[in-house]
Amino acid sequence: MLSCALLSLSPCLNRPSVPAPPGTSAPLQTLRRALAEPGRYVRAWYVAYLLLGIVTAGMIPVLLPLMMASVSGRLSTVAYVMGAYNLGLLSSPLWGLLAERRKIYRTLFFTGFIIVGAATALMPFLRGVEVWMPVAFAMGLGSAGVATVASLFIVDFAPSSDWEPSIGYLQSFNGTGQVVGLLLSGLFTAGLFSTGLWVAAALVVPALAVGRIGLPGAAEARDPGPRRLRIHEHLDVRALAAFPRLHFLSGVGLHFHALNVRGLRKLPEAVRTPFGRFILSWFMLALGVSAFFAYFPVMLANGYGMNATVSSLVYAVAAGVGIALFVLASKWAGRYGSGRIYQLGLWGRLLGFVLLLLPLVVPTTEAFLLATVGFVLIVLSWPLLSVAGTGLAARLAPFSEGAAMGLFNAALASATVIGTFASGPLLHRFGFTVVPVMAVAGIGLSIILGMRLPASEAAPQVATRD
Repeated sequence: MLSCALLSLSPCLNRPSVPAPPGTSAPLQTLRRALAEPGRYVRAWYVAYLLLGIVTAGMIPVLLPLMMASVSGRLSTVAYVMGAYNLGLLSSPLWGLLAERRKIYRTLFFTGFIIVGAATALMPFLRGVEVWMPVAFAMGLGSAGVATVASLFIVDFAPSSDWEPSIGYLQSFNGTGQVVGLLLSGLFTAGLFSTGLWVAAALVVPALAVGRIGLPGAAEARDPGPRRLRIHEHLDVRALAAFPRLHFLSGVGLHFHALNVRGLRKLPEAVRTPFGRFILSWFMLALGVSAFFAYFPVMLANGYGMNATVSSLVYAVAAGVGIALFVLASKWAGRYGSGRIYQLGLWGRLLGFVLLLLPLVVPTTEAFLLATVGFVLIVLSWPLLSVAGTGLAARLAPFSEGAAMGLFNAALASATVIGTFASGPLLHRFGFTVVPVMAVAGIGLSIILGMRLPASEAAPQVATRD
Protein backbone atom coordinates (compact mmCIF):
# COMPACT_ATOMS: atom_id res chain seq x y z
CA MET A 1 0.00 0.00 0.00
CA LEU A 2 2.75 2.43 0.99
CA SER A 3 4.79 1.55 -2.07
CA CYS A 4 1.75 2.28 -4.20
CA ALA A 5 1.51 5.68 -2.53
CA LEU A 6 5.08 6.51 -3.41
CA LEU A 7 4.60 5.29 -6.97
CA SER A 8 1.56 7.54 -7.19
CA LEU A 9 3.89 10.52 -7.42
CA SER A 10 4.77 9.41 -10.93
CA PRO A 11 2.63 9.63 -14.08
CA CYS A 12 2.04 5.89 -13.93
CA LEU A 13 -0.46 6.43 -11.13
CA ASN A 14 -3.45 6.86 -13.35
CA ARG A 15 -2.28 4.42 -15.99
CA PRO A 16 -5.10 2.04 -16.95
CA SER A 17 -4.66 -1.61 -16.10
CA VAL A 18 -3.02 -3.71 -18.83
CA PRO A 19 -5.27 -6.46 -20.21
CA ALA A 20 -4.15 -9.99 -19.45
CA PRO A 21 -2.61 -11.89 -22.38
CA PRO A 22 -4.90 -14.37 -24.13
CA GLY A 23 -4.97 -17.77 -22.49
CA THR A 24 -4.14 -16.48 -19.01
CA SER A 25 -5.90 -18.53 -16.32
CA ALA A 26 -8.79 -16.98 -14.40
CA PRO A 27 -6.96 -16.91 -11.01
CA LEU A 28 -3.95 -15.26 -12.64
CA GLN A 29 -6.16 -12.69 -14.35
CA THR A 30 -7.78 -11.88 -11.01
CA LEU A 31 -4.34 -11.50 -9.44
CA ARG A 32 -3.16 -9.18 -12.23
CA ARG A 33 -6.25 -7.01 -11.87
CA ALA A 34 -5.84 -6.94 -8.09
CA LEU A 35 -2.24 -5.75 -8.38
CA ALA A 36 -3.33 -3.01 -10.79
CA GLU A 37 -6.28 -2.00 -8.63
CA PRO A 38 -4.59 0.64 -6.42
CA GLY A 39 -3.41 2.61 -9.45
CA ARG A 40 -7.03 3.34 -10.37
CA TYR A 41 -7.96 4.89 -7.06
CA VAL A 42 -4.85 6.05 -5.16
CA ARG A 43 -3.71 9.66 -5.57
CA ALA A 44 -0.48 11.36 -4.52
CA TRP A 45 -2.25 13.53 -1.94
CA TYR A 46 -3.16 10.36 -0.01
CA VAL A 47 0.41 10.50 1.33
CA ALA A 48 -0.58 13.70 3.16
CA TYR A 49 -3.37 11.74 4.82
CA LEU A 50 -0.80 9.10 5.81
CA LEU A 51 1.26 11.83 7.48
CA LEU A 52 -1.87 13.00 9.30
CA GLY A 53 -2.27 9.44 10.61
CA ILE A 54 1.30 9.48 11.93
CA VAL A 55 0.63 12.70 13.83
CA THR A 56 -2.96 12.49 15.08
CA ALA A 57 -3.56 8.73 15.30
CA GLY A 58 -0.07 7.56 16.24
CA MET A 59 1.97 10.17 18.07
CA ILE A 60 -0.50 12.50 19.79
CA PRO A 61 -2.52 9.76 21.57
CA VAL A 62 0.73 8.46 23.13
CA LEU A 63 2.86 11.55 23.75
CA LEU A 64 0.17 14.03 24.81
CA PRO A 65 -1.13 12.01 27.81
CA LEU A 66 2.44 11.24 28.91
CA MET A 67 3.42 14.90 28.81
CA MET A 68 0.26 16.01 30.63
CA ALA A 69 0.82 13.51 33.44
CA SER A 70 4.53 14.32 33.69
CA VAL A 71 4.20 18.10 33.79
CA SER A 72 1.01 18.46 35.85
CA GLY A 73 1.49 15.54 38.22
CA ARG A 74 -2.29 15.05 38.18
CA LEU A 75 -3.84 12.17 36.29
CA SER A 76 -7.18 13.95 36.00
CA THR A 77 -5.46 16.52 33.78
CA VAL A 78 -5.05 13.85 31.11
CA ALA A 79 -8.81 13.28 30.99
CA TYR A 80 -9.62 16.96 30.59
CA VAL A 81 -7.00 17.59 27.90
CA MET A 82 -7.83 14.45 25.89
CA GLY A 83 -11.52 15.22 26.37
CA ALA A 84 -10.95 18.63 24.79
CA TYR A 85 -9.15 16.90 21.90
CA ASN A 86 -12.11 14.58 21.37
CA LEU A 87 -14.48 17.53 21.57
CA GLY A 88 -12.60 19.19 18.73
CA LEU A 89 -13.14 16.08 16.61
CA LEU A 90 -16.90 16.65 16.83
CA SER A 91 -16.53 19.64 14.51
CA SER A 92 -16.53 17.30 11.51
CA PRO A 93 -20.05 18.20 10.28
CA LEU A 94 -19.24 21.92 10.39
CA TRP A 95 -16.20 21.47 8.18
CA GLY A 96 -18.25 19.44 5.70
CA LEU A 97 -21.05 21.99 5.63
CA LEU A 98 -18.65 24.88 5.08
CA ALA A 99 -16.71 23.05 2.35
CA GLU A 100 -19.79 22.14 0.34
CA ARG A 101 -21.61 25.45 0.71
CA ARG A 102 -18.61 27.74 0.11
CA LYS A 103 -16.80 25.45 -2.34
CA ILE A 104 -13.49 26.03 -0.52
CA TYR A 105 -12.36 22.43 -0.21
CA ARG A 106 -8.67 23.07 -0.77
CA THR A 107 -8.54 26.03 1.59
CA LEU A 108 -10.15 24.08 4.41
CA PHE A 109 -8.01 21.00 3.74
CA PHE A 110 -4.77 22.94 4.18
CA THR A 111 -6.19 25.05 7.02
CA GLY A 112 -6.81 21.85 8.96
CA PHE A 113 -3.19 20.79 8.53
CA ILE A 114 -1.93 24.20 9.60
CA ILE A 115 -4.09 24.16 12.74
CA VAL A 116 -2.87 20.67 13.68
CA GLY A 117 0.78 21.61 13.11
CA ALA A 118 0.62 24.92 14.97
CA ALA A 119 -1.26 23.49 17.96
CA THR A 120 1.05 20.48 18.23
CA ALA A 121 4.17 22.66 18.09
CA LEU A 122 2.74 25.11 20.65
CA MET A 123 1.68 22.54 23.25
CA PRO A 124 5.15 21.91 24.81
CA PHE A 125 5.62 25.63 25.51
CA LEU A 126 2.46 25.85 27.62
CA ARG A 127 1.84 25.04 31.28
CA GLY A 128 -1.54 24.61 32.91
CA VAL A 129 -4.77 22.83 32.05
CA GLU A 130 -6.52 26.12 31.30
CA VAL A 131 -4.28 26.66 28.24
CA TRP A 132 -3.73 23.01 27.34
CA MET A 133 -7.43 22.36 26.83
CA PRO A 134 -8.07 24.99 24.12
CA VAL A 135 -4.90 23.98 22.28
CA ALA A 136 -5.88 20.29 22.45
CA PHE A 137 -9.32 21.30 21.18
CA ALA A 138 -7.57 22.99 18.23
CA MET A 139 -5.65 19.76 17.53
CA GLY A 140 -8.92 17.86 17.31
CA LEU A 141 -10.52 20.65 15.30
CA GLY A 142 -7.79 20.61 12.67
CA SER A 143 -7.69 16.81 12.52
CA ALA A 144 -11.46 16.66 11.96
CA GLY A 145 -11.15 19.27 9.23
CA VAL A 146 -8.53 17.37 7.24
CA ALA A 147 -10.29 14.02 7.65
CA THR A 148 -13.70 15.39 6.68
CA VAL A 149 -12.56 17.33 3.62
CA ALA A 150 -10.34 14.43 2.48
CA SER A 151 -13.41 12.20 2.38
CA LEU A 152 -15.37 14.90 0.55
CA PHE A 153 -12.67 15.04 -2.12
CA ILE A 154 -13.86 11.53 -2.95
CA VAL A 155 -17.62 11.55 -2.40
CA ASP A 156 -18.12 15.00 -3.95
CA PHE A 157 -15.81 14.54 -6.94
CA ALA A 158 -15.34 10.86 -7.79
CA PRO A 159 -17.92 8.67 -9.53
CA SER A 160 -20.13 6.92 -6.99
CA SER A 161 -18.92 3.55 -8.27
CA ASP A 162 -15.43 4.49 -7.02
CA TRP A 163 -16.43 5.64 -3.53
CA GLU A 164 -15.91 2.39 -1.65
CA PRO A 165 -12.45 1.48 -2.97
CA SER A 166 -11.24 5.10 -2.88
CA ILE A 167 -12.38 5.61 0.72
CA GLY A 168 -10.90 2.24 1.59
CA TYR A 169 -7.48 3.10 0.21
CA LEU A 170 -7.58 6.62 1.68
CA GLN A 171 -8.33 5.35 5.16
CA SER A 172 -5.77 2.59 4.79
CA PHE A 173 -3.12 5.25 4.24
CA ASN A 174 -4.23 6.91 7.48
CA GLY A 175 -4.13 3.54 9.24
CA THR A 176 -0.63 2.86 7.94
CA GLY A 177 0.31 6.26 9.32
CA GLN A 178 -1.08 5.24 12.71
CA VAL A 179 1.17 2.18 12.83
CA VAL A 180 4.21 4.26 11.81
CA GLY A 181 3.28 6.95 14.34
CA LEU A 182 2.99 4.45 17.18
CA LEU A 183 6.43 3.06 16.37
CA LEU A 184 7.86 6.57 16.05
CA SER A 185 6.35 7.73 19.35
CA GLY A 186 8.24 4.95 21.12
CA LEU A 187 11.46 6.84 20.41
CA PHE A 188 10.32 9.78 22.52
CA THR A 189 8.61 8.14 25.48
CA ALA A 190 11.69 8.30 27.73
CA GLY A 191 10.99 11.89 28.75
CA LEU A 192 11.40 13.41 25.27
CA PHE A 193 7.70 14.27 24.96
CA SER A 194 8.26 17.84 23.76
CA THR A 195 10.74 16.72 21.11
CA GLY A 196 8.30 14.09 19.90
CA LEU A 197 5.50 16.63 19.55
CA TRP A 198 7.79 19.00 17.66
CA VAL A 199 8.73 16.16 15.28
CA ALA A 200 5.02 15.46 14.82
CA ALA A 201 4.42 19.13 14.04
CA ALA A 202 7.30 19.14 11.54
CA LEU A 203 5.65 16.29 9.60
CA VAL A 204 2.85 18.69 8.68
CA VAL A 205 5.26 20.59 6.39
CA PRO A 206 5.75 17.75 3.88
CA ALA A 207 2.04 17.00 4.21
CA LEU A 208 1.27 20.51 2.98
CA ALA A 209 3.65 20.00 0.05
CA VAL A 210 2.53 16.58 -1.15
CA GLY A 211 -1.11 17.36 -0.39
CA ARG A 212 -1.23 19.66 -3.40
CA ILE A 213 -0.38 16.93 -5.91
CA GLY A 214 -3.40 15.63 -7.75
CA LEU A 215 -5.93 17.36 -5.49
CA PRO A 216 -9.23 18.05 -7.31
CA GLY A 217 -10.45 21.61 -7.69
CA ALA A 218 -13.89 22.88 -6.66
CA ALA A 219 -14.86 23.47 -10.30
CA GLU A 220 -14.33 19.84 -11.32
CA ALA A 221 -17.62 18.11 -12.04
CA ARG A 222 -18.30 14.51 -11.11
CA ASP A 223 -18.60 12.17 -14.08
CA PRO A 224 -20.26 8.88 -13.08
CA GLY A 225 -19.04 7.13 -16.23
CA PRO A 226 -19.82 3.54 -17.19
CA ARG A 227 -19.96 0.84 -14.55
CA ARG A 228 -16.67 -1.03 -14.53
CA LEU A 229 -15.49 -4.29 -13.03
CA ARG A 230 -14.58 -3.52 -9.42
CA ILE A 231 -11.93 -5.89 -8.07
CA HIS A 232 -12.53 -4.56 -4.54
CA GLU A 233 -15.85 -6.41 -4.52
CA HIS A 234 -13.91 -9.67 -4.71
CA LEU A 235 -11.12 -8.66 -2.33
CA ASP A 236 -13.30 -6.87 0.27
CA VAL A 237 -10.98 -3.88 0.06
CA ARG A 238 -13.88 -1.70 1.23
CA ALA A 239 -13.52 -3.25 4.69
CA LEU A 240 -10.24 -1.35 4.99
CA ALA A 241 -12.19 1.92 5.11
CA ALA A 242 -12.51 1.37 8.84
CA PHE A 243 -8.84 0.49 9.37
CA PRO A 244 -7.62 3.66 11.13
CA ARG A 245 -10.44 3.44 13.65
CA LEU A 246 -8.52 0.91 15.72
CA HIS A 247 -9.66 2.70 18.85
CA PHE A 248 -12.35 5.24 19.54
CA LEU A 249 -10.08 8.24 19.94
CA SER A 250 -8.88 8.31 16.35
CA GLY A 251 -12.21 7.14 14.99
CA VAL A 252 -14.39 10.13 15.82
CA GLY A 253 -14.97 12.22 12.71
CA LEU A 254 -13.25 9.85 10.28
CA HIS A 255 -16.35 8.19 8.86
CA PHE A 256 -17.66 10.14 5.88
CA HIS A 257 -21.25 9.70 7.08
CA ALA A 258 -21.56 12.93 9.07
CA LEU A 259 -23.22 13.43 12.43
CA ASN A 260 -26.44 14.76 10.94
CA VAL A 261 -29.46 16.49 12.43
CA ARG A 262 -31.81 14.26 10.46
CA GLY A 263 -30.45 11.26 12.32
CA LEU A 264 -30.95 12.90 15.72
CA ARG A 265 -34.56 13.73 14.85
CA LYS A 266 -35.15 10.04 14.17
CA LEU A 267 -33.99 9.04 17.65
CA PRO A 268 -37.48 8.80 19.26
CA GLU A 269 -38.63 6.61 16.38
CA ALA A 270 -35.70 4.23 16.89
CA VAL A 271 -35.85 3.76 20.67
CA ARG A 272 -38.10 0.67 20.79
CA THR A 273 -36.64 -1.07 17.74
CA PRO A 274 -33.68 -3.50 17.40
CA PHE A 275 -31.80 -0.55 15.93
CA GLY A 276 -32.45 1.44 19.11
CA ARG A 277 -31.08 -1.38 21.28
CA PHE A 278 -28.02 -1.57 19.07
CA ILE A 279 -27.37 2.18 19.29
CA LEU A 280 -27.65 2.00 23.10
CA SER A 281 -25.31 -1.00 23.11
CA TRP A 282 -22.84 0.92 20.92
CA PHE A 283 -23.09 3.95 23.24
CA MET A 284 -22.35 1.85 26.36
CA LEU A 285 -19.38 0.22 24.65
CA ALA A 286 -17.86 3.59 23.72
CA LEU A 287 -18.65 5.08 27.13
CA GLY A 288 -16.98 2.20 28.95
CA VAL A 289 -13.70 2.17 27.04
CA SER A 290 -13.25 5.91 26.49
CA ALA A 291 -11.17 6.39 29.65
CA PHE A 292 -8.74 3.65 28.72
CA PHE A 293 -7.83 5.20 25.38
CA ALA A 294 -7.22 8.56 27.04
CA TYR A 295 -4.89 7.05 29.66
CA PHE A 296 -3.46 3.86 28.17
CA PRO A 297 0.25 4.86 27.89
CA VAL A 298 0.27 6.27 31.43
CA MET A 299 -1.85 3.48 32.91
CA LEU A 300 0.13 0.63 31.36
CA ALA A 301 3.41 2.14 32.55
CA ASN A 302 2.33 2.88 36.13
CA GLY A 303 -0.03 -0.02 36.73
CA TYR A 304 1.67 -2.94 34.96
CA GLY A 305 5.31 -2.02 34.43
CA MET A 306 4.88 -1.74 30.65
CA ASN A 307 6.77 1.39 29.68
CA ALA A 308 5.41 3.59 26.93
CA THR A 309 8.01 2.39 24.42
CA VAL A 310 6.83 -1.21 24.81
CA SER A 311 3.13 -0.30 24.80
CA SER A 312 3.60 1.69 21.59
CA LEU A 313 5.35 -1.28 19.97
CA VAL A 314 2.64 -3.72 21.11
CA TYR A 315 -0.04 -1.34 19.85
CA ALA A 316 1.68 -0.94 16.48
CA VAL A 317 2.04 -4.70 15.96
CA ALA A 318 -1.59 -5.31 16.93
CA ALA A 319 -2.69 -2.49 14.62
CA GLY A 320 -0.78 -4.07 11.76
CA VAL A 321 -2.51 -7.40 12.36
CA GLY A 322 -5.77 -5.45 12.40
CA ILE A 323 -5.46 -4.87 8.65
CA ALA A 324 -6.10 -8.54 7.95
CA LEU A 325 -8.81 -8.70 10.60
CA PHE A 326 -10.82 -5.95 8.95
CA VAL A 327 -10.95 -7.94 5.73
CA LEU A 328 -11.72 -11.19 7.56
CA ALA A 329 -14.40 -9.51 9.68
CA SER A 330 -16.14 -8.36 6.51
CA LYS A 331 -16.19 -11.94 5.20
CA TRP A 332 -17.32 -13.38 8.54
CA ALA A 333 -20.14 -10.85 8.84
CA GLY A 334 -21.40 -11.88 5.42
CA ARG A 335 -21.22 -15.58 6.31
CA TYR A 336 -22.40 -15.64 9.93
CA GLY A 337 -24.21 -12.31 10.25
CA SER A 338 -23.13 -9.00 11.75
CA GLY A 339 -24.98 -9.72 15.00
CA ARG A 340 -22.78 -12.72 15.83
CA ILE A 341 -19.56 -10.96 14.83
CA TYR A 342 -20.54 -7.95 16.94
CA GLN A 343 -21.03 -10.20 19.97
CA LEU A 344 -17.70 -11.91 19.28
CA GLY A 345 -15.97 -8.53 19.26
CA LEU A 346 -17.67 -7.52 22.51
CA TRP A 347 -16.64 -10.71 24.30
CA GLY A 348 -13.07 -10.37 23.02
CA ARG A 349 -12.82 -6.82 24.29
CA LEU A 350 -14.46 -7.79 27.61
CA LEU A 351 -11.87 -10.54 28.12
CA GLY A 352 -9.09 -8.04 27.40
CA PHE A 353 -10.30 -5.65 30.11
CA VAL A 354 -10.86 -8.49 32.59
CA LEU A 355 -7.18 -9.40 32.13
CA LEU A 356 -6.27 -5.76 32.83
CA LEU A 357 -8.47 -5.69 35.92
CA LEU A 358 -7.13 -8.89 37.54
CA PRO A 359 -3.65 -7.58 38.53
CA LEU A 360 -5.25 -4.50 40.09
CA VAL A 361 -7.51 -6.49 42.41
CA VAL A 362 -5.55 -9.76 42.91
CA PRO A 363 -1.83 -9.69 43.75
CA THR A 364 0.14 -11.45 40.98
CA THR A 365 3.62 -11.54 39.53
CA GLU A 366 2.23 -11.84 36.00
CA ALA A 367 0.84 -8.32 35.72
CA PHE A 368 2.98 -7.48 32.68
CA LEU A 369 1.94 -10.63 30.80
CA LEU A 370 -1.76 -10.20 31.62
CA ALA A 371 -1.63 -6.55 30.57
CA THR A 372 0.09 -7.38 27.28
CA VAL A 373 -2.40 -10.09 26.32
CA GLY A 374 -5.33 -7.94 27.47
CA PHE A 375 -4.11 -4.91 25.52
CA VAL A 376 -3.69 -6.97 22.33
CA LEU A 377 -7.21 -8.43 22.70
CA ILE A 378 -8.65 -4.93 23.20
CA VAL A 379 -7.05 -3.64 20.00
CA LEU A 380 -7.77 -6.74 17.90
CA SER A 381 -11.44 -6.75 18.89
CA TRP A 382 -12.00 -3.40 17.22
CA PRO A 383 -12.00 -4.65 13.59
CA LEU A 384 -14.83 -7.05 14.46
CA LEU A 385 -16.78 -4.34 16.27
CA SER A 386 -16.22 -1.70 13.61
CA VAL A 387 -17.20 -3.82 10.61
CA ALA A 388 -20.14 -5.57 12.30
CA GLY A 389 -21.32 -2.39 14.03
CA THR A 390 -21.36 -0.41 10.79
CA GLY A 391 -23.31 -3.21 9.09
CA LEU A 392 -25.87 -3.42 11.90
CA ALA A 393 -26.37 0.36 11.95
CA ALA A 394 -27.07 0.43 8.22
CA ARG A 395 -29.28 -2.66 8.09
CA LEU A 396 -31.34 -2.49 11.29
CA ALA A 397 -32.53 1.12 10.97
CA PRO A 398 -36.27 1.57 10.29
CA PHE A 399 -35.45 4.70 8.27
CA SER A 400 -32.83 5.93 5.81
CA GLU A 401 -29.25 4.71 5.94
CA GLY A 402 -27.91 8.26 6.13
CA ALA A 403 -29.96 9.05 9.24
CA ALA A 404 -28.92 5.71 10.74
CA MET A 405 -25.23 6.44 10.26
CA GLY A 406 -25.75 9.87 11.78
CA LEU A 407 -27.09 8.28 14.97
CA PHE A 408 -24.35 5.65 14.87
CA ASN A 409 -21.63 8.30 14.81
CA ALA A 410 -23.45 10.54 17.30
CA ALA A 411 -23.57 7.67 19.82
CA LEU A 412 -19.87 6.99 19.37
CA ALA A 413 -18.81 10.63 19.54
CA SER A 414 -20.97 11.71 22.48
CA ALA A 415 -20.07 8.64 24.56
CA THR A 416 -16.36 9.19 23.91
CA VAL A 417 -16.47 12.81 25.02
CA ILE A 418 -18.69 12.16 28.07
CA GLY A 419 -16.66 9.17 29.19
CA THR A 420 -13.31 10.92 28.80
CA PHE A 421 -14.33 13.97 30.81
CA ALA A 422 -16.13 11.91 33.49
CA SER A 423 -13.11 9.65 34.03
CA GLY A 424 -11.01 12.55 35.36
CA PRO A 425 -12.59 12.97 38.82
CA LEU A 426 -13.25 9.22 39.07
CA LEU A 427 -9.62 8.35 38.48
CA HIS A 428 -8.48 11.10 40.85
CA ARG A 429 -10.66 9.53 43.57
CA PHE A 430 -10.22 5.79 42.94
CA GLY A 431 -7.00 5.44 40.90
CA PHE A 432 -6.35 3.36 37.79
CA THR A 433 -8.64 0.54 38.93
CA VAL A 434 -11.63 2.59 37.84
CA VAL A 435 -10.55 2.43 34.17
CA PRO A 436 -10.96 -1.34 33.59
CA VAL A 437 -13.97 -1.36 35.94
CA MET A 438 -15.67 1.25 33.72
CA ALA A 439 -14.80 -0.79 30.65
CA VAL A 440 -16.05 -4.12 32.04
CA ALA A 441 -19.30 -2.50 33.21
CA GLY A 442 -19.88 -0.70 29.91
CA ILE A 443 -19.06 -3.70 27.74
CA GLY A 444 -21.15 -5.99 29.96
CA LEU A 445 -24.19 -3.77 29.46
CA SER A 446 -23.39 -3.59 25.76
CA ILE A 447 -23.38 -7.39 25.51
CA ILE A 448 -26.74 -7.65 27.28
CA LEU A 449 -28.32 -5.01 25.05
CA GLY A 450 -26.89 -6.67 21.94
CA MET A 451 -28.06 -10.20 22.75
CA ARG A 452 -31.40 -9.84 21.03
CA LEU A 453 -30.04 -8.32 17.86
CA PRO A 454 -30.66 -10.32 14.66
CA ALA A 455 -27.71 -12.51 13.78
CA SER A 456 -28.47 -12.38 10.08
CA GLU A 457 -28.04 -9.48 7.68
CA ALA A 458 -31.70 -8.49 7.65
CA ALA A 459 -32.57 -5.60 5.40
CA PRO A 460 -33.88 -2.40 6.97
CA GLN A 461 -37.61 -1.82 6.96
CA VAL A 462 -37.29 1.18 4.68
CA ALA A 463 -34.55 0.96 2.10
CA THR A 464 -34.32 4.64 1.30
CA ARG A 465 -31.25 6.85 1.27
CA ASP A 466 -30.66 10.47 2.13
